[in-house]
Amino acid sequence: MTFTTSMDQIVRKKTVAVFVIFTIVTLPNLFHSSDRWIWYIGFFSFFMLLLLMTFLHKALKYEVGNNKIIIHRLIGSVALNIQDIARVDRIHHDLLKNSSKGGAFGYFGKFNTDLGEIRFYATRRDRLVMLTNHDKTKIILTPDHIDDFIEDVETKASSQQKYLQKQGLTM
Repeated sequence: MTFTTSMDQIVRKKTVAVFVIFTIVTLPNLFHSSDRWIWYIGFFSFFMLLLLMTFLHKALKYEVGNNKIIIHRLIGSVALNIQDIARVDRIHHDLLKNSSKGGAFGYFGKFNTDLGEIRFYATRRDRLVMLTNHDKTKIILTPDHIDDFIEDVETKASSQQKYLQKQGLTM
C-alpha cells in the first residue's frame, strides 16, 4: 500500500525563508558591486545547490510491501526490511523542538533527540511514526494517514514473522 506525505506549516515556512534569504542577500549585490559579482554568484549557486540536494532527498511517499517499506525520493529510494522491525509507535510530541537543524523540504538524516539518535525521513514535525528495529536503531516517517500506515506495517510484519516461523528461520 502507498502512503502520501505532505509538508507541515513549519517546513513550508522554513523552505520559503531559506530561499528568500539567499536570494535577498545575493541578487541585489550582483548589481551594486562590479568587482565581486563572481563571489556573489558562487555564494548563490552554492546555497541553491544545497537547497536542490535537500529537495532531492525529500520523502515523496512511503510504500509498504510484504517484505519491505520503501521510502520513495527523487534521488533514490530507501528500503527497510519488514522483518527487521520490532516496534511501530506513534509519537505524540515534537522530537525536534530544540533543534534548529533541517527544515527545508523536511528533515532528513540523523538527529539527536530526547529519545536518542534517530534517522529521519520526515516532511513534518507532527504525525510522527517511529520504527524501532531489533538492533535498537530508530527511524521516523511521517505518512499523512498514520493509523492506516501503522496498521499496514504491523499486519505485514506479523504475517512475515509467521511465515519465517513456519519456515523455521526466526531468531
